Amino acid sequence: MASSLVLVFSLALTALGSFMIPQQVEARAFFVFGDSLVDNGNNNYLATQARADAPPYGIDYPTGRATGRFSNGYNIPDFISQALGAESTLPYLSPELNGEKLLVGANFASAGIGILNDTGVQFVNIIRMFRQYEYFEQYQQRLSALIGPEQTQQLVNDALILMTVGGNDFVNNYYLVPFSARSRQYPLPEYVEYLISEFRKLLLRLYDLGGRRVLVTGTGPLGCVPAELAMRSTNGECAAELQRAAGLFNPQLTQMISEVNSELGADIFIAANTQLSHYDFVSNPEEFGFTTSKIACCGQGPYNGLGLCTALSNVCPDRDLYAFWDAFHPSEKANRYIVQSILNVYMIQLMATSSSSNSVITICRLIFLALLGTIYLAPQAEAARAFFVFGDSLVDNGNNNYLITTARADAYPYGIDSPTHRPSGRFSNGLNIADIISQKIGSPEPPLPYLSPQLNGRRLLIGANFASAGVGILNDTGFQFLNILRMPTQLAYFRDYQRRVQALIGRDQTKRLIEQSLVLITVGGNDFVNNYYLGPSSARSRQLPLPRYVSYLVSEYEKLLMNLYKLGPRRILVTGTGAMGCVPGELATRATNGGCSAEVQRAGALYNPQLDQMLKGLNKKLGKDVFISANNGQMHLDFIINPRAFGFTNSKVACCGQGPYNGVGLCTFLSNLCPNRALYAFWDAFHPSEKANRIIVQQMITGSIRYMSPMNLSTIMALDSAT
Repeated sequence: MASSLVLVFSLALTALGSFMIPQQVEARAFFVFGDSLVDNGNNNYLATQARADAPPYGIDYPTGRATGRFSNGYNIPDFISQALGAESTLPYLSPELNGEKLLVGANFASAGIGILNDTGVQFVNIIRMFRQYEYFEQYQQRLSALIGPEQTQQLVNDALILMTVGGNDFVNNYYLVPFSARSRQYPLPEYVEYLISEFRKLLLRLYDLGGRRVLVTGTGPLGCVPAELAMRSTNGECAAELQRAAGLFNPQLTQMISEVNSELGADIFIAANTQLSHYDFVSNPEEFGFTTSKIACCGQGPYNGLGLCTALSNVCPDRDLYAFWDAFHPSEKANRYIVQSILNVYMIQLMATSSSSNSVITICRLIFLALLGTIYLAPQAEAARAFFVFGDSLVDNGNNNYLITTARADAYPYGIDSPTHRPSGRFSNGLNIADIISQKIGSPEPPLPYLSPQLNGRRLLIGANFASAGVGILNDTGFQFLNILRMPTQLAYFRDYQRRVQALIGRDQTKRLIEQSLVLITVGGNDFVNNYYLGPSSARSRQLPLPRYVSYLVSEYEKLLMNLYKLGPRRILVTGTGAMGCVPGELATRATNGGCSAEVQRAGALYNPQLDQMLKGLNKKLGKDVFISANNGQMHLDFIINPRAFGFTNSKVACCGQGPYNGVGLCTFLSNLCPNRALYAFWDAFHPSEKANRIIVQQMITGSIRYMSPMNLSTIMALDSAT
């Protein structure tokens, strides 16, 4: 049942994570071929031991019952189906697959199979690849009887197909026993070449059957799953020989797919190959909220990696803390991260740029471009776009260090987890949101504070950070902090910046740099917590009731954004306020029972929808999607309401501070300081920890329309890179 590791999907399927089919477009059909990573129940209908139809499988599935998926809940095809706007495809052998349900697609996958027919012989009766194809032919005959042959051909041609197979050809064939038949027949390099040649035949046969958009996954780091650690590892490290096999197989698979596409004259097959990165939860589980990526949640023996997951196995109480559900298969949470959150660098073919005017082809191109949008990283062949930051302490990376103000973060323990372990002016234990976005768009370094004397020469081309802790939309916000860079000053500095760059590269290139840049603006929270609600009877609260104050704020923000637009940027990411009433600073001063402050939460609930509506109005007025709305309130609430799902033990108490919830006063060297910042959602009384910032940015990059409007940042970047 071992198969291509979970991580093989982190490439192709991240492309699907945040994509939502518009309601007016019918969801495309979805077909699945492969092994146990994508089988959703076919083996339930077969006399085989490769099955997952008994507890504790399915323990976290909506029904709480085992379904045949090798998971505690959903598997990756389920999440892809959700992304396509469709219900999950039924197993082909399910008696429920008939009538209109055929139009959704079908899942032909079967646990235990491989590229070769002799793979998985120990599982006896499984649906090997040739039989999966026979069933696909049979499916098309059944569908033809329902909608006719022409519409059937169109449905199949327009469908998205996922194929994951190959891992079992190593772990359940070549390396199954010390002297397997295949290992005696071939040395590893020749075996890999043979596998690739056989896989090539499979792909061409799928093309003959009508597949025109096929995601093909390679193998992940096979030697790192709990089963291989249990059987082959002596010190807890990944099994070197199996890692070598994956290292030989994946590049050859990518090359073969490229050659097949060239022969066919179209990019039919999309190669998805695993690349290690700091988002790899096998090597860095804590980044994803896991406590372990070596021990399976369900199993027995070393690493819970021996034998099957059964009712007699060890079962962890909290599956969200484990990257692996059983000896070979990812947990539902890991599957969700793969689809929604992981960005990796990989080679992926864009759709053929045919001049056909066929509207279906055009729609498919747009759909696939949106799919591609969630895997965007700055192309290595091009310079990363400039990045500019405006706003408050959530994104200030040191401007206030150069000002006479109390709103500063230039002393220990700020920066304790930064690369230098020194305070930099960021209101974080490490990186802030702007830093992480810089990484995502491929910047060589985060833009420097505009007031930094180091911002000169070629560093100006990276961009600049104008943000200043304490500011708001209104000029009277943050008056208690004295000397801060209020928004008109930040825009004035942006004009000054452009004059400096013009002296460096000329007017035309400066204009192009600004137009092609990405801008982040994060402001508004202080207009509530450091203005309207600053005292029991603040000037603004006496002047305006809350609904009118919110309307006034939004109208002033609209003027500010239009002034920014007039300065040249054409992609501006605008964040709403976070869950303001739930930060430790508000819990300490306003909460009576540990719940979020209702009044401050009410302010956010009034403000954020009006901000989003205002941005839509501006985009409509301008005739293009200049402003991208980020629903930070919902992003924050996710880990505040359910911190354990994100690997936090606490979302109420700040890591650094004093008083109730560590929410009173500043974070200083005299404050209480938690030993493990990765367990805390909040670093200080008002600011997220670095880990929380990473979660927030990941939603900006790949989040669905629940978080990002009109589309997520990676989709925007993909669209821009294609024009």
